[in-house]
Amino acid sequence: MRIGEFARLTGMPISVLRHYDKEGLLCPSHVDYFTGYRDYTADQLIQARKIELLKSSGLTLKDIRAILEHTGDGKFIKDILDRRESEYHSMLAAISEVRSMVEKEERRLRSGEENPAVLERDAFGDLILKGARLLLPLADRGDLEALQAACRSLEEEIRRRNLQRISGFMTLGDEGGREIQVAARVLELGEENFKEFHEDIDLPFEEDEQVIGKWKVLGEYAVREDFYADTGERRESFMGNRNREIFFLPGGEAYWIYSWTKGFLKLNGGDQSCLCRYELEDYDGSRYMFVENKGDEYRRGGEPTVLVLEEMDHKKYTAREIAREDDTDLPFVEDPRVLGDWKAYDFIRTREEFDPAVNHIPQDRLMYKHMHFGEGGVFTSIYMEETISGKEKQSWTKGYVLKYYNHTACAYEILSVEGRDYMMIEWKSGDYRWGGYDTDYYVFVRE
Repeated sequence: MRIGEFARLTGMPISVLRHYDKEGLLCPSHVDYFTGYRDYTADQLIQARKIELLKSSGLTLKDIRAILEHTGDGKFIKDILDRRESEYHSMLAAISEVRSMVEKEERRLRSGEENPAVLERDAFGDLILKGARLLLPLADRGDLEALQAACRSLEEEIRRRNLQRISGFMTLGDEGGREIQVAARVLELGEENFKEFHEDIDLPFEEDEQVIGKWKVLGEYAVREDFYADTGERRESFMGNRNREIFFLPGGEAYWIYSWTKGFLKLNGGDQSCLCRYELEDYDGSRYMFVENKGDEYRRGGEPTVLVLEEMDHKKYTAREIAREDDTDLPFVEDPRVLGDWKAYDFIRTREEFDPAVNHIPQDRLMYKHMHFGEGGVFTSIYMEETISGKEKQSWTKGYVLKYYNHTACAYEILSVEGRDYMMIEWKSGDYRWGGYDTDYYVFVRE
C-alpha cells in the first residue's frame, strides 16, 4: 500500500513516516526509483503500532530502534525498560497494550477471520466487490459519514485482496428494500513486479499551445470520477506529498523524466519509459489536465490511474531556467587521499544508512559504476555504459566532484572501516535538480 494509505490506517502523519524511514525505524518495503512511490505491507501496520505505543511510553527513538533490532533478546529489552520505569510510570501500561495487540492479531490470523466483503461477477462478467450494508434512508450527517466510512473500508479491502478499483463507488439495493450495499468494479492484479517497463516513446513532436507552461500536481485518483466527487479518495501521487509541478516546455523540450508531444506526456525514468495520454478540461473556473498514470497497478495487469494537474501559468520556460543549480566555480585544492580508482558499492538514501556489511541495492543494478580521481582535478566516471571525461565536463577539488554538464557540486566523504576506504558521494540527479528532493548517496570502495 502507498504511504498515504498507510498513514491513514496508522494515524501517523506522512511527515512522521518519512522521519521514521530516515531514522531506520520503519522503512518502506519498496521505493520505486522512477516514481518515488513508497510502498508498505499490511504486516508493517503492526510494526507501526508498536513504534507509536513505545513512543507514547516515553522511550527515545534510539531506544525504540534498539528494541526493534533485538526482538528476540528479552534480557536486552528488560534492561532498557528497567532503566526507564522510574522516570516513565506509564511504560508498563504501554507494553501491556503492545502485547495485547500482538496476541489479538495472532489469534485473528490463526482463526482465519476474513473481511465480510464479497467478490462476485455481474451479468456482464465484470468483477464486483461488495462491502458494508447500510440502512436507508441516508438522511443526516451521521448516515453520510457512515457511507464515507464504508467506502474507505471497501478501498482498504480492495488493496488487501490485490485488486484495483476501476469505477467510482456504487450503492446497490433491491427496489423497495431498506438496505443499500457499497460496491465497486475491480480487476485482479498480478504479483508485485518492479522490473523495468518500457514502451516506445519515440513519437514525432506535434505542437499543442494549450499545454505550454507550469502545471501543479493535485493528486492521483483511482478513476476520474473520484476527482469530481471529491470523495477523499485522492492518493499520494508519484510526486509525493509536496506541492509539485510539471512543466510543458516549448517544442516538447525534455527535462528530468519529462517531455511531451500533442496528446501525450512522455516519461523516461531509466527503468520505466511510457506514453501517458492526456486530456484537458475547463472545470469550475480552472483548467485541468487528466493524465494516464501507468504505475504499479498498470504494470501488474491493471488499468492506468488518473493523475490530475491544474494549470498555474502559460509561460514559456526553459529546462535551464527551472533547474536547481549549485556553485561549481570552486578553486582546485589537492586531496591526495582521494586519488585513484573507486568502484561502486551501494546506493543509500541518507548518510545514516551507510553500512559496509549491507548492500541496499545489488551491485549489478547500480547505474553509477566507477570513478577515477587523477592529479590536478582530472576526473573520469562511468555511468551505465557511458564514460564521462574531460575537464570541460567535470573535475574535482577537495571535498567535491564538480559536474559542469549538469551544474552540480557533489560533496564526498572518505571513511575507513576495517582497513578499507569507502567514499560516500552525493548523487544529485534530476530528483534533486527538478524534483525538489534532497540528495541521495552513492557508496564507492577503493579498488
